Amino acid sequence: MLDGNDPPPDTVFDALDAEYAAQIVNLARQRELLAHLRRYGAFPDLPPELAPFHRVLRESGLPESAAATDRDHTLLLMHLIGPEGEGYLRTIYELLSHPGRASSVAAAMTAWASLDVESTSEEILDLADQLIDLFLPVIAELAALTQDLPDLSEPPERIYQQHTTNYLTPAQQAVLEKVRASLATLNETASGRPQHDAEGQK
Repeated sequence: MLDGNDPPPDTVFDALDAEYAAQIVNLARQRELLAHLRRYGAFPDLPPELAPFHRVLRESGLPESAAATDRDHTLLLMHLIGPEGEGYLRTIYELLSHPGRASSVAAAMTAWASLDVESTSEEILDLADQLIDLFLPVIAELAALTQDLPDLSEPPERIYQQHTTNYLTPAQQAVLEKVRASLATLNETASGRPQHDAEGQK
């Protein structure tokens, strides 16, 4: 602006004004993020739309260690399913943090995070039964709430296998396999189809 003897042209002022406006917008967003983190005590890397539901679960008894484990798996799942799957995760969290089930979900998530090589078969079966009781109504509600969401580009079964095989402990894998087998049996009973057909429909 100081070069030359004439006043700067309007294009220079326009460019500077646009730059400053962009900085103002960016700073305003950063302030909103800070307020959001403060309001919900959220993990900085957790998607903002999930923070309110995550806080409900923590306030319902989910300890910080289990909350951190859940955060890690949520971020991993978001990476595996891609942007088109965010709506599904948001809806699942919304259903899990419902006041009528949040405390039970927090207890199950706490038990899930504590599974390790010393977990007994009885603990695995008990937790599987808890998850089945919790997720049967969630699955039914999820189907109704996500019918307008786009289909996932990655098949859900492939996402499940990537997550289960590479990132879960053997005890956690055993719990999920028990849950899947029980849900397949329930699906077979409800539909009257042979189990291999029911599996294909899942």
